[in-house]
Amino acid sequence: MDGGSLTVVETAAVLELPVSAVRVLAAHLIDLGLVSARPPIPFAAQPDLDLLERVADGLRALKL
Repeated sequence: MDGGSLTVVETAAVLELPVSAVRVLAAHLIDLGLVSARPPIPFAAQPDLDLLERVADGLRALKL
């Protein structure tokens, strides 16, 4: 690993352990201050489909 962030599920997959076991281990490591946790990043708002269609139409119009 390159030192980046991983979700509990990703960590379980890398370690080849059950997610439930990794959750318990992660909670203990957080309590000890050895790892940090943050809330999930919210999903981005859905794009305006009308705007995307108008942009695509404009790009097609530029194509010669």
